Amino acid sequence: MGLRSTLAGRATRRVHVLVLEVPGWGETRMRVEAELARRGWTSATSPADADVLLVCGEPGEELESARARLWSQLPGPRVRTAVNTASDVASTLDRAMDELLDDARQHSDARTRSRQPAKPRDETAHTEHAAPGDSIESTEHDADMNMNMDMDMDMDMPMPGGIPLASGGPDRDGLEMDVLHVPLGPVLPHWPAGLVVRCVLQGDVIASAQAEILPAAAQPIGDGLVAGDSGRSVDDTRRLAVIRRSDAAASVLALAGWSFAAGRARRIRDAVASGTALLDVAADLDKLAQSVGRSWTLRWTLKGITVGDTLAQAENVMGQSGSETVRGRLIGWLDEARRTARDDKAEGAYELQNPLALQRSLLSEIPRLLNGTDIATARLIIAALEIETAPVTQTPPSRI
Repeated sequence: MGLRSTLAGRATRRVHVLVLEVPGWGETRMRVEAELARRGWTSATSPADADVLLVCGEPGEELESARARLWSQLPGPRVRTAVNTASDVASTLDRAMDELLDDARQHSDARTRSRQPAKPRDETAHTEHAAPGDSIESTEHDADMNMNMDMDMDMDMPMPGGIPLASGGPDRDGLEMDVLHVPLGPVLPHWPAGLVVRCVLQGDVIASAQAEILPAAAQPIGDGLVAGDSGRSVDDTRRLAVIRRSDAAASVLALAGWSFAAGRARRIRDAVASGTALLDVAADLDKLAQSVGRSWTLRWTLKGITVGDTLAQAENVMGQSGSETVRGRLIGWLDEARRTARDDKAEGAYELQNPLALQRSLLSEIPRLLNGTDIATARLIIAALEIETAPVTQTPPSRI
């Protein structure tokens, strides 16, 4: 074995995978996360950190544009692949590993790849996969910016990383503040699939926001997490409730910086999804809920972060009352999961009677909720809303 092969083998022991989830493929994304944990691989947090770009589902035109841009930002050696069903996750990751170790393929990719990141199809719809506080490319880029600078240069000077300078805007105290147009999503860790929130930042505060969901190219088949599915057994309904609540709790805990508790929530989710009896995970849910409820650090981290009365309308259709705080939502999810794991009569406990109306209502409330917050707080609020972005249809009213 040569030196190159030895180094490549060691480098791929812990592959970093950047996951792009298409709305409707939540089950596949969860299976990917479980398989990555089983292999000791890592979910990448940015294109620069990724070895593999994995698309879960069939993206529509706008999501495909985001995928192309992400791919252009991955350093080599790199692999892009896609998976449409949860059962194909393991074999897809095996092929990705083989391609990473394929010298000829990687050399060919290095020779042909562009030196510049791909430009999004729609400048107002592109994405940037970044952590809160990182610089994110403005959606309003003017190649002919008038910079009043006394510089004797024979060429235009590009901005660092292609990021235009912020424009100025009036602040409430009469001073001028930097104004940036920042799109959040559709690819961010612990972020709803396909959701894009276009924010106007004044300083480090969101002054306004608009939200939309970028659609998939096709309807998912066989994903048990799609809203509005009918014909489930009582046990399937209970499992779905525990899986969804555990997954939502993991996202909030991870964004709050408690990675250990987030990992426990994901392990409970994956155990239920793999067929473990609900009573067997009930004790783990109890311990997790007690840890979350007693944590003063978490209480301080989430202090003052609220969703108002936005979720009041969901009181009857989602099996729990809408809490006004992110912490309250988190504790409510875990309490509901605990009850569901022990209650064998929870038929219909998680079925949404009107998922489309709920989705539209939550999207319309995002601008109000995010106004005046910073990006880190905004991401916690979005996670607490638990927006269902999968394709949903209006459930017709029952006839008596």
